[in-house]
Amino acid sequence: MHSESFRIPDDIPSSLHPLIEQFCADALRVRGVTKQTVRSDICYLCRFFRHFGSSGSSMKLIQAVSPESIGIFLQVYAETFSSSSLERMQILLRSFLRFAYRFSLIGRDLSALVPTRKRRRLGTVPRKLPDECIARLRNGIDHGTTAGLRDSAMICLLATYGVRGVQIRRLRLADIDWRNERIRFPSAKGGRPIEQHLVAEAGNLLSGYIRHARPESEHPEVFLTLCEPFRPLPSAAYLSDTVKRHIKRLGLVLPGGVSHGTHGFRHAFASRLVGKVPFNDLVDQLGHRDPASTLIYGKVDLDGLRQAALPWPGGGQ
Repeated sequence: MHSESFRIPDDIPSSLHPLIEQFCADALRVRGVTKQTVRSDICYLCRFFRHFGSSGSSMKLIQAVSPESIGIFLQVYAETFSSSSLERMQILLRSFLRFAYRFSLIGRDLSALVPTRKRRRLGTVPRKLPDECIARLRNGIDHGTTAGLRDSAMICLLATYGVRGVQIRRLRLADIDWRNERIRFPSAKGGRPIEQHLVAEAGNLLSGYIRHARPESEHPEVFLTLCEPFRPLPSAAYLSDTVKRHIKRLGLVLPGGVSHGTHGFRHAFASRLVGKVPFNDLVDQLGHRDPASTLIYGKVDLDGLRQAALPWPGGGQ
């Protein structure tokens, strides 16, 4: 993308770039969203475009959009991504379809066909990425390439510390204290910063990426894009898509409802600690400012739930 602020993923055909650029400009001017929101919109919009394969041109892609194709896409998306990601995609699709109608790209406004999904707080059980899948992801990336060195370091941090994707994206070189073997992740979603011991594997992978693969740059962020102009990762969705590509490449089949992005690592990290560390320690390690945000992980503590169960009336089982 020629804009200074935004970048379109390399796998998106250049014939679609004008459509994406027009949508972004309209979002800034008409919807009044922030540049950060637009960066996230690009990642979600590109996921939608990829569903239709190599469309060749914006007109061919638009012609492929129909009530049926929208429904099929959302069904596939719901099987792959988390409920929060699905909700975000639905918001993006409604905005894009209204935009397409206003600019006469489609004959009628299809935005009303995108269902609204309401989530209840604590209404779901966290679905963690299985340990064997995490192990294969950590061991199945080629360290002989620039992309492999970068991605293996990011996945190691996700698995080791259970941080959010946005915290990996915002991690700065100054946040790594090599001398004292400490690493500090910035706060996210109103939470608190997380400071932890820099374990040997994470330190080695970070060092390998920074010394041998990270391009020279004035940007303070640790992780940069792979193609010029080199810049910080544009959004947390970019990192989720990176994880998803490795899951697909390795042929990993995840249980239904498990996030294919970064959050499955966080759920796995929290699930390993539940029942093994005091609740307040779990709150601190997840970086939650409000302890209520951590309560949902109590649902995965089956041993604790069994101990809290009341006797069945009448002495039955």
